[in-house]
Amino acid sequence: MRTKKYSALALVVAAAGLSLTACGGADGSDAASGSGSTSTAASGSTDSKSSDATGSDSSGSDSTGSDSSGTKLSDRTGTKAQSAGSGSASTSASTCKTDHLTGTAAASGVKNEIVVSLKNTGSTTCTMHGFPGVQLIGPDGLGDTGPDAARTDAKAPTVTVGPGEENRFLLRWIPDSKGKKFTRLSVTPPNETVSEIVNLDGLDITVPADGGSSPDVFVDPVGYHVGSGK
Repeated sequence: MRTKKYSALALVVAAAGLSLTACGGADGSDAASGSGSTSTAASGSTDSKSSDATGSDSSGSDSTGSDSSGTKLSDRTGTKAQSAGSGSASTSASTCKTDHLTGTAAASGVKNEIVVSLKNTGSTTCTMHGFPGVQLIGPDGLGDTGPDAARTDAKAPTVTVGPGEENRFLLRWIPDSKGKKFTRLSVTPPNETVSEIVNLDGLDITVPADGGSSPDVFVDPVGYHVGSGK
């Protein structure tokens, strides 16, 4: 098809050249020569585009290349997970399950704030992303519950937690000396439905029992610190 188009174009150019030669002599020859150059350039451009398209189709990079990220979630568990965690991030790591987590609480060094650690007691690496569910529990047991912690506006990273490592989050509150004292937490890890009881180990949180019309307890997303040790 390209040969036929080029031949038709050449005939047109040749006819134009004859016409210009008849009318203008030497000037006509220049015009014909310019037209010939234009047709050659056009033909070269067409060949180049055809070659580019063929090269792209034959590479097969989209169909044969491996994709280690795939989804937005996997993107987050790549570079971000490595910077926040131990550097052993893996896109194949599964979500951390409550059954393989052990929670502890300690003072953070800031007034009316504690840090809660969730240790990976399993044998494989897992990932966490988002906010944990946290409910205050009084000294009388699970029937003695207080307000749920409200989420802050902090950005939630995706973190990778290796076996034996800990993933932490911060919990803070507005104290009320006339409120109720809570000594434990019911913690539900992100993307889980099973909670775990975490003792405050001598710490306590005193806030209104019902939480009132506005929240008195606030929780940050997981990822405050990830790794071994404090």
